[in-house]
Amino acid sequence: MTVRRRLVPLAAVLLLASGCSISTTGAVRNGGPATGVQPGTRLYFLDQHGIRSAIRPTARREDLQQTLDTLLAGPDPAERRAGLYSDLPKDGRVQTTATPGVVTLRLSWPAASLSAPAIQQLVCTTEDAPTTGPVPKVAIVSSDAPSAIQQQCDLHRTG
Repeated sequence: MTVRRRLVPLAAVLLLASGCSISTTGAVRNGGPATGVQPGTRLYFLDQHGIRSAIRPTARREDLQQTLDTLLAGPDPAERRAGLYSDLPKDGRVQTTATPGVVTLRLSWPAASLSAPAIQQLVCTTEDAPTTGPVPKVAIVSSDAPSAIQQQCDLHRTG
């Protein structure tokens, strides 16, 4: 037998005998279990680069109408310090109606008065609000656009 053939079994025995030298500790307590989506409300505001999401920590996620009401109130002081702003009018209201697969946003102001980024704020926030089932299609209705106009969040486009 060559030296090499003798060393291989010897090395294997030494490796097994040495173990990994990590002692067992058992379970270590370090906070609660991991969870999925963190509670909070995801809103879309604007900054110098375009549209950006902000998560408002809350005990639970708001429903769609509450989420849009929060969006219309604009960025909070911390969000404003971070350079976020809204292009949505503060004197308006959005009423939501949900049917399977579609959320309709009925605006209290003319849709033509909104910039494209403002529409994206509404649509992206709506798409990220809690729903059952897949992400809904968003339709916008206003006094100057009584027929629903389908919109999609540019950040969520897949193709």
